[in-house]
Amino acid sequence: MKKHYAVLSAFLLAASTSFGQANELFFSEYNEGAHREGLAFPENNPIKSAGNERAVEIFNPTKSTVSLNAYSLRRYSNGSTTVTEEERLKRSTGDNVLLPGEVFVYANLTASLSSILSVADQLSAPYQKEGPNTIKTGGVAFFNGNDAVALVRYPSGTAGVGAGVIVDLIGVIGENPLNAAGTDDGNWRGANKEADGVKEDGTPKVYVTSANQSIVRRPNVSGGAFTNPLPQNVPGSNPPTRNPGGYNIADTWMMYSTAFNGPDGSSNPGGQDYSRLGSHEYDFDLGTYSTTLKTLDKFNTGISIYPNPAQGGKVTVSLRNVKVGRITVLNNLGQRISVQPRNQADANLTLDVSKLKAGLYFVQCTSTDGQITVYKELVIK
Repeated sequence: MKKHYAVLSAFLLAASTSFGQANELFFSEYNEGAHREGLAFPENNPIKSAGNERAVEIFNPTKSTVSLNAYSLRRYSNGSTTVTEEERLKRSTGDNVLLPGEVFVYANLTASLSSILSVADQLSAPYQKEGPNTIKTGGVAFFNGNDAVALVRYPSGTAGVGAGVIVDLIGVIGENPLNAAGTDDGNWRGANKEADGVKEDGTPKVYVTSANQSIVRRPNVSGGAFTNPLPQNVPGSNPPTRNPGGYNIADTWMMYSTAFNGPDGSSNPGGQDYSRLGSHEYDFDLGTYSTTLKTLDKFNTGISIYPNPAQGGKVTVSLRNVKVGRITVLNNLGQRISVQPRNQADANLTLDVSKLKAGLYFVQCTSTDGQITVYKELVIK
């Protein structure tokens, strides 16, 4: 069976979330707490909450002991298309590896709950501050429900050295989802009737969001979201309109505790549960760890686009020691704008972008054998 790989914006790997035997680390839990700043939870806790009860968990679905030296976490804040913060994964004690079938927990350094601190393998750097593990300032764990959070693997084997490849993603890079009224920042949200069943009125039993909830990856999910999804909402709509085929966090995630609007209508901001943090339920046998990233990275680094951002007119796609069979320019809805076939290993291809409106586009480059696809960001001003 042929394997196909992809990179988005020089960073994203593979084609889609997978169901079956896995070969790469992925996010298995995400916690964004609603605990109020200045209060203690429970009341006898000597540490008052800073309002940052946040953590993510990473699962190793392979039979290999994986070095974490090649991995980092990134935050793309408030719809940014560029990295806001990035930190290397680094255990506070012991060997910096992740054993087969085990999890790694990265938590906010100001978390106060013992259910988070007792299982945390790494605490984040302070917000927007440098630290021993920062690549681009610290504070990834200060995410809110409207940020995109990425798990990154570096083919060089050392996080921060060379180009990184995103192997899992929560949210949509480049989108800042609005709340239902369109008056403020919102979150990633959705429902899955097939997985969670429906109430008598036909609505889903469980509503999943990236804010004020503890959510886990569904047990039948065996791999990360390797491509940047289509936007959750129709770009420019306000109040936001759901984008058909757009990102739905409930497709691969399920909620097990919520501060507000639980399945039974209950609300308890201080009672949000984090009891599953530190372990993960998984339906499949452990797979074989992937060693294909170097081939992907070579193809990716052999393609460059300039000027970028472009002022309109023309841009150049430079190919160096890579065989590209097809180049396609896409908008952020995935619609094809133009196509240019290529079959040369070394070339400078000129693209006419004079008719494109200002905004974010993706230049899709596929190898001649069709096994590798990369997506490069192109900004038109």
